[in-house]
Amino acid sequence: MDKDTIKTTINELLNELNEHTFTKLINTINVDKYVKKLTAYKFLQLIIVAQINEFDSLTHLSKRARDEEELQLHIDLDGISTSQLSRKQCSLSPKLFEKVFHHLVLKIQSQMKQSPIVRNIGKLHVIDSSTMSMSITQYPWATFRKTKAGVRLHLRVVVTKDLTVPDKAVLLPAKHADRTQMSELIEIDSDALYLFDRGYVDYKQFEQYCFEGVRFITRLKKNAEIEIVSEQIPDPENLIYQDAEIFLGNSQNKTKMQHSLRLIRTKDSEGNPVEIVTSCFDMTAKEIGDLYRYRWKIETFFKWMKQHLKIKSFFGKSENAVYNQIWIALITYCLEVLLQLKFNHAGTLLELKRSLETYLFKGLDSFIRSLFRKPLRQSKGRKKYDWEKEFTFIECQFSEGEVEHLNDLTIDPLYL
Repeated sequence: MDKDTIKTTINELLNELNEHTFTKLINTINVDKYVKKLTAYKFLQLIIVAQINEFDSLTHLSKRARDEEELQLHIDLDGISTSQLSRKQCSLSPKLFEKVFHHLVLKIQSQMKQSPIVRNIGKLHVIDSSTMSMSITQYPWATFRKTKAGVRLHLRVVVTKDLTVPDKAVLLPAKHADRTQMSELIEIDSDALYLFDRGYVDYKQFEQYCFEGVRFITRLKKNAEIEIVSEQIPDPENLIYQDAEIFLGNSQNKTKMQHSLRLIRTKDSEGNPVEIVTSCFDMTAKEIGDLYRYRWKIETFFKWMKQHLKIKSFFGKSENAVYNQIWIALITYCLEVLLQLKFNHAGTLLELKRSLETYLFKGLDSFIRSLFRKPLRQSKGRKKYDWEKEFTFIECQFSEGEVEHLNDLTIDPLYL
């Protein structure tokens, strides 16, 4: 047993989100009016535990709350029913947890080391969305096709060489297209560079961004109409096949932009041709091409979330239940990142999460030891036989007249 039974791992995890901070953040007086047992903060803690352990239902969480003494002691509950959890999840407004998420985002950014990816470009924001598909019969409020339902997480992340951290999020039914949320995710910030895919292409928005001095890099659609103003010498060695100043749009249908953009033809990380447009004229074509390749970071983030947090299947069927679960998943991710930053853990976030699963209600010292425990064996990999070295050695022996032992197959000339 651990000697330190007071400072538990879950207390450290929730250090930036204690009950006092939570109450201050939500700033809602009547959220727990007439509630005697399952308060909003206790519910948040329970769903965070469910996210870390990847519980598949509220019934699973309810059983653990009844069976696990450490969980009961931390939450100060001797058990909770599935129906109580379900009612709480449906009654709480997602806006409460959205406020908590943005609070944690600011905490992370205040502790992040801003290591520039390309020169000193400022903050690199990557924007994209991910759709969580659902059954149309069970989630009719989220209908976006005749036979399909779903919600879409529109997300802006801050990308550094070491971290990908969510910065701003918008949760909506999937019928809302990506470009409808550009005004929510892209702000006037001279220190920010926005990177997004062609789902966000909107010439009117681009015109406004150029007017406001917003820097952006995006991918061009195949049917885009281009007027080339001037061209630079291409650089095939650095995968730059065209670097030109252009105007986008068509004068006849009144879509032609007044501000010029820069067109760069390059290849992505898989070798596929890519046409990039940007408002940045002060960087080299290679730098812009390298930056665009960082768009995969947000794809990796979405993949991590869907694999290791519960945002693909849901505990409830109402709009509040679904949105609350996704917001708390993002909160859990942020808490794990804060813990990783606090202890300067150089391993992967998945390693930290696995340790959390094991040591969540145990002493903090045992959790820290698990993070920094050295492997028992350090494999050097399969050793390759150096035939060239052996031949050189034999050749040297032969030139010096030492040839008798070469007729004996039991002798290894490398170990004479």
